[in-house]
Amino acid sequence: MAIITSPKSELIEFNDLFIEMSKKTCNLKCKHCYIDFSNEKSIKNFLPLETIKECLRDLKGENLKYIHLTGAEPMLHPDFNTILRYCLKYTSTVIHTNGYSINDKKARFLKKVEEENNKNNEIIMKLSLEHYDERTNDEIRGRGSYRKCLHSVQSLLKYGFNPLITVVNHFNEDEKQMRQKLKELFETIGFITEDININIIPLINKKEFAETGEQEMVYKNLDCSFGRTLAINGVYNCLLNTDDYRGRSGSDFKNYSKRAMLDSPACSYCMKSHKQLFGINFTDRE
Repeated sequence: MAIITSPKSELIEFNDLFIEMSKKTCNLKCKHCYIDFSNEKSIKNFLPLETIKECLRDLKGENLKYIHLTGAEPMLHPDFNTILRYCLKYTSTVIHTNGYSINDKKARFLKKVEEENNKNNEIIMKLSLEHYDERTNDEIRGRGSYRKCLHSVQSLLKYGFNPLITVVNHFNEDEKQMRQKLKELFETIGFITEDININIIPLINKKEFAETGEQEMVYKNLDCSFGRTLAINGVYNCLLNTDDYRGRSGSDFKNYSKRAMLDSPACSYCMKSHKQLFGINFTDRE
């Protein structure tokens, strides 16, 4: 009798460290968000600075290319500026943000922080947008969020940043057409995009499996193939699994699993996409 095992992903090289800085704290409540927000709006759940320092000490021997500061909304962390400076001592740092905290003053500050680190590591800004149409976007993210995102992009461009934009494909649109519409949108504010600037990802429902039809397969091109996530309650394979025991890799980076069994609903979306949903792939990976 044949034994069928779940698909899996082996950690090929530790390039991406995702740090979930605030699990429940955000200034938006997007309809599609993969985070299950508490009804208590005042809840604070921030990852301690010392936990981040310990994590980076444990990973000192790894070939870290990017540290990703994520959330909910990472820029609401009370120690955000300190953490950003600390991470830049190790490698280039990606800020995954909704952009609400970014204006001319904040963009100028971020450029100053980038320039004062003596290892030439970059700050990479990764903003979220839901749709190229203002009304459609604001129905999902909240009124005014579309214009706020565009204003944030303009502020970042002013100080020499080259923002990356993550867009959720809510309506299963043709990606090529969607990318063209987004390109035209950003051209209206003077932002000339390349393919790397726009990352279109599927709408994720963690309560439902996305059909893949593939078992016993080893995946080599997912986020968990090149990194792990540090959360307030341990180490996880992926950002999508920080509240799912099936995605837990260990309690810390002194002893964690380098094999990810892809048996959760969230994993099925990555497998279907056959690409990294949150990492940055500047080079082709086989």
